Amino acid sequence: MCPVETSLPPMPSGQAQGDKPLCLLAEGLAGLPGQTQPAAEPAVLVGQGRILALGRQALDSGARRQALPGLWLAPAPLDAHVHLHLGGTLESNLEASLAAGLAAVRDLGHRPQLPIPRTRPGQAPPWVIASGPGLGSEGPGRSCLAQGLAGPEQFSQAAWQRALDQCGVVKVFASGLLDFDNPGQVLHSPALTAEELAAAVRAAEESGLSVAAHASGAQAVRLCLEAGVRSIEHGFFLERPLLREMAARRVSWLPTCAAVRAHAQDPEGRHTPEERQRLASILKGQMQALRLAEGLGVDLVLGSDAGSYGLEHGVALFEEMACWLEAGVRPQTVFAAATSRAARLLGLAGQVGSLEKGAVAWLLGVPGDPQADPLLLAQPRWRSF
Repeated sequence: MCPVETSLPPMPSGQAQGDKPLCLLAEGLAGLPGQTQPAAEPAVLVGQGRILALGRQALDSGARRQALPGLWLAPAPLDAHVHLHLGGTLESNLEASLAAGLAAVRDLGHRPQLPIPRTRPGQAPPWVIASGPGLGSEGPGRSCLAQGLAGPEQFSQAAWQRALDQCGVVKVFASGLLDFDNPGQVLHSPALTAEELAAAVRAAEESGLSVAAHASGAQAVRLCLEAGVRSIEHGFFLERPLLREMAARRVSWLPTCAAVRAHAQDPEGRHTPEERQRLASILKGQMQALRLAEGLGVDLVLGSDAGSYGLEHGVALFEEMACWLEAGVRPQTVFAAATSRAARLLGLAGQVGSLEKGAVAWLLGVPGDPQADPLLLAQPRWRSF
């Protein structure tokens, strides 16, 4: 039998990236595809930066063993809604995401004059799936994070351009911002026409890209669903019929509760006491809709809106998790929303977000089952990257 090392290596260990295979022995495994029961033999064989085998096959490999006493192994989480050009420099925000243990992020919009964020050389974590500048109105509902456009032809051309620019997703701004003075209302909603949305989605799909839609309010979200978008970002003020339709269409929802909580907490004093009270009311409604959406089977995905007011990159993901748990969303759903569901939405299923053969071995060791307490992912005792 191969000797077993029991002392934890320094963090980050880098051992999972080494040339020689290493068999990691854990207390448990979280993130196995289709997992319903604890792993009978919680072992993971890693080498060349990939997961080579699991369970008995890992144990029978003959590789050197490394025990991780009391720790569960889990895939590193993803943040499916960030703005890497906000809240710091591009490089500092990538470093903060790495420090927080994120495997990948989806960057959803920036000022048109700024460079499109890319995965760093050597495919170093976190991987970046970027939209480039969003596609938005050139009228009253225009966003500073989007290219101002008018008419279906311009939206079609812009979506094709994102593919030529090697973006991984197209972002449309289908509504304006929340009206903080009038809870339940959205500024400039909808901001785009049905024809503009349909043109953007059609061009994106023809070029192999999906569409993420910034949309709040029933009218804007309904137009997005009819156009065929892949995900609704923010999606405030949604009621049961629209959530049912989202579930039926398998459209992902990223409710970004932490973004509103940050405004309600108002660390820089930007809002009046009355505005903060209204923001707290908006947050309460969003959390109630989130719990309803889980029950209706909506594909919920974790995205923090990191870079926006009060949300630091990396740690913002766990603030969003805390909102979901406070709303009463099941811990298993929260874990999946930050791992396998996020990976699927980003087009990275089987590569990150799960423990399976062939996946990248970006692993976290945490003192308990993160499927029962996903916030354990915020403070790993060991990590492989």
